[in-house]
Amino acid sequence: MADVDPDTLLEWLQMGQGDERDMQLIALEQLCMLLLMSDNVDRCFETCPPRTFLPALCKIFLDESAPDNVLEVTARAITYYLDVSAECTRRIVGVDGAIKALCNRLVVVELNNRTSRDLAEQCVKVLELICTRESGAVFEAGGLNCVLSFIRDSALRAGHHAAGGPPAGASV
Repeated sequence: MADVDPDTLLEWLQMGQGDERDMQLIALEQLCMLLLMSDNVDRCFETCPPRTFLPALCKIFLDESAPDNVLEVTARAITYYLDVSAECTRRIVGVDGAIKALCNRLVVVELNNRTSRDLAEQCVKVLELICTRESGAVFEAGGLNCVLSFIRDSALRAGHHAAGGPPAGASV
């Protein structure tokens, strides 16, 4: 991973139309590997500083045309940053609309689509980590309602699927 050029990685993260999505996805996977495999947080943050990379990741969520597979890897990268340092929370909250965009993914989740479901679960993880420092921002963005609705809908679907029909008392 030492051969990854951070400037190129950042440039590729900021791409996002047509064939450029492939480059964006490659950059996201590279960033995830770099963050996950790093044995030195300080060096990793020097190479891929949160002050520049987190806003770029948040902007991917603000792109309404971004496909679920790209958003899922984006949410995973954000999670890795937050796992390493809770200080990264303010960088995410500082991007106007980022928290709301994460919440909105929970509203439009397609529970019978694996990629969409994985994305929603990753968004819940990100929101949970953000709540450790900035619960007010998540609440103001409607995060509580979005998460609770996602949990309810997931439970209803699981009950419907497991029992071969809707759970007792559920309206369909």
